[in-house]
Amino acid sequence: MTKRVAIACGGTGGHFYPGYVLAQTLRSRGWETLFLLRTQDPAAAVLSKEGLPYVEVDLRGMPRGLSLEWPRFLWRVGASLRLMRNVARSYRPRCVVGMGGYLTFPAVAAARCAGVPSMLHESNAILGLANRACLPFVSRVALGLPLASKPAWPKPPFELTGTPVRASLLKLPDAGKARERFGLDPRAPTVLVFGGSQGARGINRVAPEALKAAAASLPGLQCLHLSGPKEEEQVRAAYAGAALKASVLGYTQDMDAAYAAADLVICRSGASTLAELAAVKKPALLVPFPFAAANHQEANARVLEKAGAARCLLEASLDAGSLAKTLVHVISSELAAMTDAYRRLELPPPGDTARVLADAVEKAAA
Repeated sequence: MTKRVAIACGGTGGHFYPGYVLAQTLRSRGWETLFLLRTQDPAAAVLSKEGLPYVEVDLRGMPRGLSLEWPRFLWRVGASLRLMRNVARSYRPRCVVGMGGYLTFPAVAAARCAGVPSMLHESNAILGLANRACLPFVSRVALGLPLASKPAWPKPPFELTGTPVRASLLKLPDAGKARERFGLDPRAPTVLVFGGSQGARGINRVAPEALKAAAASLPGLQCLHLSGPKEEEQVRAAYAGAALKASVLGYTQDMDAAYAAADLVICRSGASTLAELAAVKKPALLVPFPFAAANHQEANARVLEKAGAARCLLEASLDAGSLAKTLVHVISSELAAMTDAYRRLELPPPGDTARVLADAVEKAAA
């Protein structure tokens, strides 16, 4: 029987990229892969360029609260279930994998109706709504992080696999050369500040003043601040005349060099970011996005904080003075211990994550 797997990984890059890496690993083992994406998903261009088959599903996220969008949403869910059922019957996968996000539920539900085993991957420390809804139907659940709390029921087997990260992060460049690439002193203590590709206003607002204050107690302190394109000029102006050296960029594709340059990271706590931090083992001050669904970013940050690899700083109470004190304390005395604390998460080595995740798929399909 041909080994075929359908992977529902559309909606966001955080869901697509791990599914894409999983597919590459399974293809190297002789599996045929079919991607399930939302209509007009940007990931379709990547798959088309590489000649990888995919099916587009006309579904969007569930409306929050009372909304006139509910009838349309329910109609789309029904249409998605019919489409997924037809895919299951015609493609005949040996396993369906949901990488989280709203496409997971119709994919897994259709697989259950067709008698096809299924598996979930949850990259956050709490199960997302779609994944929680799918628990009664699945054979296995792969976890990117230790869960803050496991559901009382149902209990499919849970396995800590980690979340795949880009290959460039598996071997970072030399720290000194990385700092020079960004115009920084190759030997000076360095803080990396970022908030995702679009930046984070809450972090941009506080970090420059905090770093300037911390530099008074930490001679030579410098920073690489990835502000997001919209606030690059404002953030650069905030460092003007400061005693510390600051390299401000709206965005960089060289995140391997950015991580390599850093002794400490200030950032959000989305699942992809934490997977990267765990891979490169960088101490972090995590500022969860306060409006994340089900407050999952704080749950993620608390998992790393409990292990000792990070501090969780809530945006609502974040100010330059308290952040400066935390920076001085952590850089002066805690960096080595925080780096070592990543082992307490008991994640597979980052280079093994895709293999372990592919092994889990094959177990579910057996």
